[in-house]
Amino acid sequence: MSYSDDSLKKAAETKERLEQKIVKLEVELTHLQDTLAVVNSMLKTSSFQSAHSISTSKNGKDYVDESISQTSNDSYTRPCNVCNIEIEMRKIGDRWGAYAPNSEERHKCENNE
Repeated sequence: MSYSDDSLKKAAETKERLEQKIVKLEVELTHLQDTLAVVNSMLKTSSFQSAHSISTSKNGKDYVDESISQTSNDSYTRPCNVCNIEIEMRKIGDRWGAYAPNSEERHKCENNE
């Protein structure tokens, strides 16, 4: 079977376009896989809960065991209610504040809108 020069030229152009599109899609797929890996890592990190912070039910109410690393009456660590990251609660004067553990930086929730 014989093809015209015009048909062969169009076929070659189509082949080149298809190859370029495949390369672009492979690059996009790689970026999507990398993004998915980052999202999975973030979800694993933010959903991690240490054993001492897991809530249990007592008298029908959820509570966190009082043995949560309380080093004094003025500070203790616990998971944030919003983003579940470990925070240090500190009492300064008569007010409590949430801080990054072992830091002077105030805690800012990742889910804060």
